[in-house]
Amino acid sequence: MYTVSDIVTDINRGCTANNMVEDRFSYRIVFFVNEGNKSSKHYIDTAYSSLRKSLESIIRNYLSLTNNVVIAETTVLKNGKCVCLQSRSYPFSLDGYFRQINGEYGDSNRKYNRCAVG
Repeated sequence: MYTVSDIVTDINRGCTANNMVEDRFSYRIVFFVNEGNKSSKHYIDTAYSSLRKSLESIIRNYLSLTNNVVIAETTVLKNGKCVCLQSRSYPFSLDGYFRQINGEYGDSNRKYNRCAVG
């Protein structure tokens, strides 16, 4: 399961690889909301200082029990060219979250349950 910190770290590596001063650009976060057989594409423009807040807002506002959200890419315009800063996409679903807090790890054939013994 990924966190917003994973995405921000990936974006920072992308900035370093492209020799960018982070606060000099406007960032576009492209994400998809997938529910059943339907998918819709969205984007948010943000400054570097608001990057974490924007990612958290996307997940908070769009993720539900019946869908998942994929942070597909974060881009900037540098010298008139679109530069992608993420090395991969980042899916978020509540299903994975609930499996983790229920202590279900590993492959789908085995469950590892955590329990407190008093």
